[in-house]
Amino acid sequence: MVGVIPRKELLSTQKEVMRIEEEDGRRIMYREICVEKLLKDSYVDDCIRFNTVEMLKKEDAAYISGVDFTTNKLPFKPNTAISIASDEPLIKIHFSLEGTYSYQPLTHIKYLVQIPENHCNMFYYPATEGREIYNEENTKAFELYIKPSALKVLLGTGYKRSLEKLNEAIKNSNTYLHWDKSTFIPPHIRNRILEVLQCPYKGEVRKRYIESSLTLLLIEFLLGRESLTVTKDRAKLPNSDYLALVKVETYIRKNLQKQLRIIDLAELAGFNATKLKRDFKKVYGLTIFKHITSLRMELAIKLITEEGVPIAQASYEVGFSHPQHFTTAFKRTMGYLPSQLKPVE
Repeated sequence: MVGVIPRKELLSTQKEVMRIEEEDGRRIMYREICVEKLLKDSYVDDCIRFNTVEMLKKEDAAYISGVDFTTNKLPFKPNTAISIASDEPLIKIHFSLEGTYSYQPLTHIKYLVQIPENHCNMFYYPATEGREIYNEENTKAFELYIKPSALKVLLGTGYKRSLEKLNEAIKNSNTYLHWDKSTFIPPHIRNRILEVLQCPYKGEVRKRYIESSLTLLLIEFLLGRESLTVTKDRAKLPNSDYLALVKVETYIRKNLQKQLRIIDLAELAGFNATKLKRDFKKVYGLTIFKHITSLRMELAIKLITEEGVPIAQASYEVGFSHPQHFTTAFKRTMGYLPSQLKPVE
């Protein structure tokens, strides 16, 4: 564990330099990334680096790990700004698995990036300074740093067709934001992230496995029709309505064991039931009932396969009063019986 760092003291790693300063009584962490070193021995022709960032409140202090791509943990205060600059342009894809994230490029103020919990977005910044903020005391994020040239090779002719605005931003050294409003992380994308984080292999096999998973993740993220359609519908909503729906979805995800009634969820959002059901489908691509069921099945599978929880207990953990009702719903949703699931060894 790294202790308290004196003002302007530098932390050197192979990939970047970090320092912490006080400005007008506010704590600022500075990251200076050397892109060549950052991407050395990374994935897909040394052009893609993945990273996890976690912030955990413990003993009245918060610690953040992953910001310097090492296993060290730095003392951290919630809402402390992280000023980031790189010596070359980079593309970043950020997945907020827990907590909310913000990024503000200092030279292009209109491109404020806000990524709520369970949402993601992609942005491009030239070699200029910006600031990141992890807004919650407990945060977990999955990040991808990508060299722009890698996307051109990966997507081929689909690059200009799907990312024309990004291509223009790169040519003109302008900041680029993929979606005006960050999109919900689809289940299949979340599964790709888990494949990378939980890779069971070692050595060269591990590298090939992660490279294939990252390649599929990027293609599905950038070219997936479902995400683009949902994003267009969501863009028509006022920002206040969008954030109210994010609040409802976060509540659902954290309370799957409870009875989740439309009337209660609508009250939480400040909508009537009809508006909640209509706008929820615009944002998340599913009816609210199907979304709840999908999350419950996802959690049940995790409990049964990863934690060895019996099916009867898992059914109660995900909000079913009777195991038989859970089995019926599971078969209807997944196409097979929960008894066919096998614990991960």
